[in-house]
Amino acid sequence: MLRKWMGMVLPAILIFFVNATAVFATEETKRVWQDESIYYLIVDRFYNGDLSNDFTVNTKDKLSYHGGDFQGVRQKLDYIQTMGFTTIRLGVIFDQHAYSRSGADTKDFYHPEEHYGTLNEFKQLVKEAHKREIKVMIDFPLTISPEHPWVKDPEKQNRFIIEDGNESNQENSQSVTSPKLNMNDPETAQYVSKVAKWWLQETKIDGYFFSQVDQIPEAFWSGLIKKIKSENKDLYIVGELSEKASVNLRDYKYIGFTSLLVPSTTLKLRESFKTPNHSLTKLAQDVGKIESSYLIKSTDGPSFSRFTNDIVAANQFPGDRWEPSLTYLFTTPGVPMIDYGSEIAITGDDPMMDFRADPDLIEFIEKLGRARNHYLSLTRGDFTLLYENEGMAVYTRSYKNETAFIALNNTSEKQEILIPTDKLGSKKQLIGLVNNDLIKEQNGNYPLSINGEESEIYIVRDDHGLKMLNVIVIIAIPIVFLILYFYIWKSGKNNG
Repeated sequence: MLRKWMGMVLPAILIFFVNATAVFATEETKRVWQDESIYYLIVDRFYNGDLSNDFTVNTKDKLSYHGGDFQGVRQKLDYIQTMGFTTIRLGVIFDQHAYSRSGADTKDFYHPEEHYGTLNEFKQLVKEAHKREIKVMIDFPLTISPEHPWVKDPEKQNRFIIEDGNESNQENSQSVTSPKLNMNDPETAQYVSKVAKWWLQETKIDGYFFSQVDQIPEAFWSGLIKKIKSENKDLYIVGELSEKASVNLRDYKYIGFTSLLVPSTTLKLRESFKTPNHSLTKLAQDVGKIESSYLIKSTDGPSFSRFTNDIVAANQFPGDRWEPSLTYLFTTPGVPMIDYGSEIAITGDDPMMDFRADPDLIEFIEKLGRARNHYLSLTRGDFTLLYENEGMAVYTRSYKNETAFIALNNTSEKQEILIPTDKLGSKKQLIGLVNNDLIKEQNGNYPLSINGEESEIYIVRDDHGLKMLNVIVIIAIPIVFLILYFYIWKSGKNNG
């Protein structure tokens, strides 16, 4: 009887003591939009995993297909996961008349581009991503190819609009203009909703990305979002504004968009980080606005050349400039989105990914990704700017009882500053997550020393030495094991 009692009670005691030293999150484990980080890739330019679909591939022609496919993305899912990204955004995957990054040459919305693979291969990609708890979002263009059947059908002329000055499909050296779908036409709007629901049902994707949403009637968006969210209430619907859009961001939130990408914000980020010694005060003021956590942050995008190109043109070393910009993206309110290849500071518009590049920047992103995925303060926390002086910024993110403290040096020189205890509280210790720094209070201040163009993320903890509970656990566990050992030894002796 005693043996049975000990067998049940002792494990329970040990579990209690071990768990007593752990920090348990009271928050529900379900991810929300603010917790995401997005890796954006162009399927054709990412990785060639299946040579059998390489017909008409010409890697020397930037306007041709280069061989990337669904199998290639699937083979590199662990690579994306290791960097900590939680969502993959895939550029347009619908069947094209000729290669087009933007989808300006879409000819069939119900079939994937044959250079990328089959529908079943895409389904397998989504399935494998979900096994890794990675969500999949796809771009949904609202333009069609001049070769689309509707263009040549007299009865379908109301389905599209050809506008003077509409962007030509220059990606393929075509002088013709890509027709835009007419979202004021009820049949066209119904068709788009039907297509969007079909992809959700068939492939179980997690979201859609739409470009130039401010050029489409709000009534269309309200109807579309309501219909497709009936399939998945947690669906991500992300929109990108046109470069000169002048809109109320809250209106799109009320319509049902999960998030927006604003080109003017991207431009501010590029200007602030392409060279050192730029003040971050204006960016911090923008972050403090009410909708900042709702937006996507990025330093790249279809409207711009690669951020690395700007860095090189300014005679800067890409790795040095990428680190502070990435720290800002990953530690301020909003959802970071990184274009494929940024982790190796790629240049050019859309080259194939090189997986043999220097891993230093990849390792830095991995550290940022781990920190962001582990601490809710970095994704959901309030933002408070504590210090800023010509590019040296210190700020906190606080969520419930957790505080992250970020020191970002966007200057070319080493910075040493003192943060008074009235900013963080006394008797704290700052535990570094990137460079493993440890800072404790000294004479009423927390002394920071950050090298030029570097940064550190700290988690703020009480500095009380060993807590009494920890001491009890340290003492109790060996005592419990000694009692157990003595009982087993005595029982064995008696039985012998």
